[in-house]
Amino acid sequence: MDESEHEAEKDIVRECAGRLAAGKLPPWKVEKEIAEVHGVVPPKNFRLAALTRREFIARTTGETFAFITLPEKPYKLRYKCTRCLFDWEIAAGDTNLHCSICGDTLESLSQSGPLVSNYVGGSEAYYSFAGTIQVKGDINKAFTNLLVYGTGLGPIGVTRGCRYINKFGGAEVRVSEFGRAARSIGYIFASDEGRRRAVELLADNLERLKKEMTPLLEEFSGRLGAVEFESAESQHGYTLFVDFVGEFPNARGHGSLSRAVGLAKKKCQEILMNSGLDYELSVIAQGYDGDLKPSPRNKRGRYASAEVRVPFREFEKELNIDPDKFISFVLLDALGARKLGCQFYSGMGGEIVPAVYKATQVNPQSPLVSSFENIFVKTDKGDLVYGVELPNVEVGIASSGEGIISPSAREALQIMGVRSAREFAASLAAQVLAGEFNLALEISREKLYKS
Repeated sequence: MDESEHEAEKDIVRECAGRLAAGKLPPWKVEKEIAEVHGVVPPKNFRLAALTRREFIARTTGETFAFITLPEKPYKLRYKCTRCLFDWEIAAGDTNLHCSICGDTLESLSQSGPLVSNYVGGSEAYYSFAGTIQVKGDINKAFTNLLVYGTGLGPIGVTRGCRYINKFGGAEVRVSEFGRAARSIGYIFASDEGRRRAVELLADNLERLKKEMTPLLEEFSGRLGAVEFESAESQHGYTLFVDFVGEFPNARGHGSLSRAVGLAKKKCQEILMNSGLDYELSVIAQGYDGDLKPSPRNKRGRYASAEVRVPFREFEKELNIDPDKFISFVLLDALGARKLGCQFYSGMGGEIVPAVYKATQVNPQSPLVSSFENIFVKTDKGDLVYGVELPNVEVGIASSGEGIISPSAREALQIMGVRSAREFAASLAAQVLAGEFNLALEISREKLYKS
């Protein structure tokens, strides 16, 4: 590329980034704008579109991309396997042009496309820009959303939802101060009297136990929170759960709490045995410790919620749907989830939450518990209130003994504006709200699922 071509491309990027910043160009239409207005046809327009979104993010956040790199050919090409009769979409930089099923050489279809919606960089994990959202309440700031979502339209849906929510003043978020981790000791006694005596003995020694456990939590600035005694009946005897909850500001803390409760188990056994109290069984009770169970009663993770308020008188005018019809749709969906036997109601959350975890690579890598979600809608003082709850957002924001966070993922957190686990939870809830709100609007307008 000669100097004049290079300067022409820089001019295109500057102009389109300016239109993005002015709100005159949606992020998902940059490829089309560059092709139709500036005459740069596919596949060259895909690189310029990614550069445009990167330039826009740098302007609005003050952060630049370094580790989330842009490959030389940031687009995909379509091929066909003539034996399997299957189309393959492969990154343009991929040199393996054989069918992964039968091994035959693939035939080029001479068609190209963006790697993912709103692509901004990444050679293995493909990062998408998914809008900027303003939050208020327990956290007050704007977050720039980066997702590793896949090839679907999710990032576009989140971006559209962010526009709606920002228009009505931003997302109201509530986020608990500490994240939680839980471990439980389970006992089986031969009699109810033995169980009652055990509760009395352990409760009397609880403060001493907590004092001995505390040093094991200091690595992640943790502290012991609630300790609960829960009884249950079983055909094998009289069951007792002693549930310990640790609280952590920026770490997941599950490993350190496990070690602390391991010590507590040993000390509790000594207390019971020295008092002459026998038990049938004493174990770490994984069934009651909140370990990887998406449940509203789970004591693992951090509570977060986000909601948007839209005045009834403006709802139809601004969002092109009758508010009563919208409410009816949300309630219909919630009823359907209950009929199916779900203990929660979720739409896009199960996709958005993993996409944020993939982009940031925070710990734990598996977002199963954090994907638990409940959607709600209500009316309040002339407003329609639509919101989401994420009761179990589990995250360790620090790269530490809990696990390393890669340079590209740390850069993603920097660009997003996330500086703590609490801010991560607020950002996550706001992104889920944006995606769900846009999806609910599109379905209730009957714009989706048309053949």
